[in-house]
Amino acid sequence: MTRTALAITLLGAALALAADPPKLKGKMKKDAPKIDLGMPSFNEIPKGQGLEKPKEKDQPEQTRSSPDGPAPYSVVRVVNGKSFIRTPQGAKASAPFPGVTVGGDPLMSEKFGSVIRVKCPSKRSASIEVSIADFRGDTVMEASGVIQFGAAEEAEWTVDWEPTGIRRVGDLQLTVKVAGQALGTFPIKLINEKDKAAAQAAAAPDAGAEKK
Repeated sequence: MTRTALAITLLGAALALAADPPKLKGKMKKDAPKIDLGMPSFNEIPKGQGLEKPKEKDQPEQTRSSPDGPAPYSVVRVVNGKSFIRTPQGAKASAPFPGVTVGGDPLMSEKFGSVIRVKCPSKRSASIEVSIADFRGDTVMEASGVIQFGAAEEAEWTVDWEPTGIRRVGDLQLTVKVAGQALGTFPIKLINEKDKAAAQAAAAPDAGAEKK
């Protein structure tokens, strides 16, 4: 066979292979076999037709105050003095008390007392805190205890203040807290010892009117 005829024969064989590639042995499975797991068929899920919401109560629940809940407290009055007398209306200073006298060097306050009258409709005893601050807002005196109520809605709590150093003459502020709640602030006037007589005279009743 000539070289030309051999080349033509090989070229024809190559074209035949390109047109029809060889097939792999075996069969390709196009569809995987279905496995029956025995699961039951479910009906269509309802879309809400015919379903009713639970009916609300016709009457709202009544709000009841828990016995452990907060009790309303209020300060009826604060009375300051050297000594006190008890009356049906509560404690009163036994003598006119225009303010706390201070004197000496350094300034020291005199010994005095405060009676705090508190009202509580539920008559529930509670902690009480009383503090006195100077003109700068610094606490100079403080006391704490428990105020107890009996059959009445009002009760009194007394504290005796010991002499305390004062920076300068001016008004003090007494703050009352009951059950941790601040109920009010009440002023206390400081009076220099040398002005005490004049202040007491101004606070006393008119002597001329009594003599008539």
